[in-house]
Amino acid sequence: MANDKKSNPSFISPRGVFVYPALNKPDYGTKEYPKPDGEYKVTLRVPESVAEAWRNGPLKAIIEQAREEAEAAWVKLPVATRKKLKEMTWNEVGTDEYDKETEEPTGFVLFKFAMKASGVRKKDNSPWSQKPTIFDSKGVTLAKPPQIWGGSEGKVSVEASAYFIPGTGAAGVSLRLKAVQLLKLVSGGQKDAAGYGFAAEEDGFDASEYSAPEGEGTPSDDAGAPADGGPEEF
Repeated sequence: MANDKKSNPSFISPRGVFVYPALNKPDYGTKEYPKPDGEYKVTLRVPESVAEAWRNGPLKAIIEQAREEAEAAWVKLPVATRKKLKEMTWNEVGTDEYDKETEEPTGFVLFKFAMKASGVRKKDNSPWSQKPTIFDSKGVTLAKPPQIWGGSEGKVSVEASAYFIPGTGAAGVSLRLKAVQLLKLVSGGQKDAAGYGFAAEEDGFDASEYSAPEGEGTPSDDAGAPADGGPEEF
């Protein structure tokens, strides 16, 4: 299946939570699974209802087109290949998230976006490099983006393209990372309650209703901090 980059449509993802982002510098993989050219990437975590609305809305046409092209390409494979593979494998756009302990669905879907960081042009062997553009909530380009950690939130601009792999019979739609709009920043190890695994509780202590006794700070002013305000030693 040929991919004409000029015809690949672009989309803006729903707002979601960033999981394991590598947006400030490329990810070069591991010793076992190296990525010598580097890769910028981010996984977006969104509720199932939001994921379905995106698949059945803006992405619907490209998904249907990709299926049709993949089915046509499958029929053209040699009979021996089709017999060996048995059937075409369709990879859904986005994957369901499962709880690591219970192995039950969490009700969220994960969308993975990636951009190759560098390479070499075939026509003249000249090197090239690229990186995703980062915007703030007002649409202003961040020339020097802050460190973007997991738990940050935003939207992703992606280029969608259909693919079919004859050797495996796998088909689907790839979502190539182009740019990111940062709507909530988590940086430098900062985490909110959800980042530590806490969920909101209906019946309990509410900081907005608390008034510190005279001479005392708010509940979070010095809790757990060393006397000199520096890093805690163990």
